[in-house]
This record gives sequence, C-alpha cells and structure tokens, in this order.
Amino acid sequence: MLIGAIGLTTGCTTNPAEPHIKFTEQVGKDLTTAYQPAHNQISNWDDTWQIGRQSVNVAWVAPVASGRLPLIIYLPGLGEPATAGEQWRNAWAQAGYAVLSVQGQAYGPALYLTGQAQAGVFRELAADRYSSASLRDRLSTLQKVLTEVRARAAKGDAQLASIDWNQVAVAGFDLGAQTAAAVAGAGQADMTTGVDIQPKALLLLSPYAEIEARPEAFARVASPVLTITSQDDEDPFNWVSSNQQRELVGASVTAAGSYRLRLTRSTYKTLSGSDLVPIPTEEKAPKVSDEDHTPGGKSHAKAKRVGSDGAHSPVGAEPVPDPKQVASIHAVSQAFLDSRVKNNPAASDWLKTAAPSWLGNAGRLQ
Repeated sequence: MLIGAIGLTTGCTTNPAEPHIKFTEQVGKDLTTAYQPAHNQISNWDDTWQIGRQSVNVAWVAPVASGRLPLIIYLPGLGEPATAGEQWRNAWAQAGYAVLSVQGQAYGPALYLTGQAQAGVFRELAADRYSSASLRDRLSTLQKVLTEVRARAAKGDAQLASIDWNQVAVAGFDLGAQTAAAVAGAGQADMTTGVDIQPKALLLLSPYAEIEARPEAFARVASPVLTITSQDDEDPFNWVSSNQQRELVGASVTAAGSYRLRLTRSTYKTLSGSDLVPIPTEEKAPKVSDEDHTPGGKSHAKAKRVGSDGAHSPVGAEPVPDPKQVASIHAVSQAFLDSRVKNNPAASDWLKTAAPSWLGNAGRLQ
C-alpha cells in the first residue's frame, strides 16, 4: 500500500515549468530546419543611467567571446522596460550581436503609475506617447545614451568598447518601432533625428504608422527594412485602430533588400517577445538593495519597476503562443540581420529561396 501510495503521489505531481520547457523544445525543433546562425554563449546586465536630470533604463546582452561586435539597438514597446523582448534580444546575441536596449522612464513601466493609467484611460495616454513631441524626446534620449556609451567605452568599459559602430542595426517593437523608423529617416521630410548613426538594417516588430500617414513617409528610409506583423496584431492601448496601419509601413518601403513577414497567428503579445510562457513560482521576490553590481564590478542604483502586465496594464495574459510563429520570427529576423549587417550570402540565399516554403502556413515572406 505504501509503495502504491508513493507511486500515485508521484504520478500526480506536475512540474510548473513544464509548459515553458515544452514550448522552448518545440521552438528549437522548428528552428533545426531553418536558417542556422552562429551560436554563442551570452552575458547580460541591465541598469538605470542618470543622464542629466533624466533616468533611462538600459539593458545589454552580448556574446561572451572577445572581438569587435556588430550592434543592434533595440527600442521596446509602450510600457515595457529595457529588458523586454528577451526572446529576440537573447537570440540575436547568441547569433553574434551586441544588443543595447534603451527605454526612457516616461515610456516604460512607470507610465502605469500615471493618473491616466490608474483611471484606465489608455487611449489618451497612448496618444500623448505617440505624438511628434514625444517622438523627438525619445530620439534626443537615444542620442544622449549613445554619447554616454561612447564615453564609457573610452574610459575603459571593455564590453561597450567592443561595439563596431560601422555595423549597426536598429530594431523596435510598437512604440519602439516608431522611434526606430524615425532614426532611419521615416516621417516628415524636414524632420531631423539628431541621432548620429547610419543603420545598415531596420527591423520593425508590430510597426507603427499614424492613421493619416502617407506611403512616402516610409519610402524615405534608405536602409533595408524587415517589418513583422500579423492579422492578430491588435493594439491593447486602442490607439492603432486597424492592422492596415501596421501593414502600411512594409507596403511603403522601397529600399533594396527589404522584406515583409506577415504572420498568421501572432498576437501583439507574441510579437513583443516578452514573458511568452512565464514560469509559475511560489517563491517570494528577493529584496533589491539600493545598489547592485554589474558583471563589471561597478555599483549602480537600481530602479523599482512595475511589470507591464500589472493590474493597471491593458496587456493581459495569453495562452501559450504557437511555437512555429515564434520560430518564424527568430529565423527570419536572424537571417535578415546576417544578410544585411554581416553580408552573409547563406543568409541572403535562405531568405530568397528556402524561407517561403519553410514558413508554410505560419506566414508569408515578401
């Protein structure tokens, strides 16, 4: 009876991390037949930098190996911290890129503490954050962060000194996609970005276009562009009223070497690449002291965060996403970056010949 009871108990025990493990394994299985990028061990840190009177959340993930590294500047979505998009950022770092993520405090999780968010008036909140004035503010913040990165590299930060500034791509999700497109020249013809980089590629997840935007606003972009969206890419802030707004960006780009990935079942949450399959835990969150240490041994103040899926966020929990949809974003984005930033012929060939059939019913690559 004792043996039987133990067997029964064991049989009923479930691993709370099992959905996450199965999901990760299935994504990996799908990727075995896709484009194969390099695979490196990675290290990461995140911090809050005080630049003038402004607090900016910065996150870094890069290969452990030494040497010069191409850089991807990642710009998160509305209400997200700099550590968002970990699915994509980690994969790009494993493929050999340094990834620097930047989010100004006014556009990150702190916005959920504003009066508008507390009242649930998310459309008005989004209207303000997507405005031309806010866009100029984010561009200014990005330039200040890049200036700070160069200054820290010059003072001996070995990780930041590894950046190859001649091989830079800019990627963004949602609000970050608006900023990324502006860095590359999208928008008003007379608008100056003030950001001193010339991206070799632009990657826009859940791209943004104003409701009255015209095609020529995106035809001005000279860098090759990859846009990724889906018919299920609905804006939880209720600011982007139709998926046609997102489709306009990819349809209007004219730069040689550009692609549109139109997925079939990817939601806004899936495209964000954040907490796609959270691991349940009963452990209490560890206390965070006023100061913490980065891998470099320097002490930095830590900012308190409110999760983007908090009580006052419009972005709710979702079922486990389709692994093939996630694998599709991984494979196509990595091949695009390797093709345009590293000039890898194998990546270019896969995009042109093998990718459409490999995607199957998961989406269309144009």
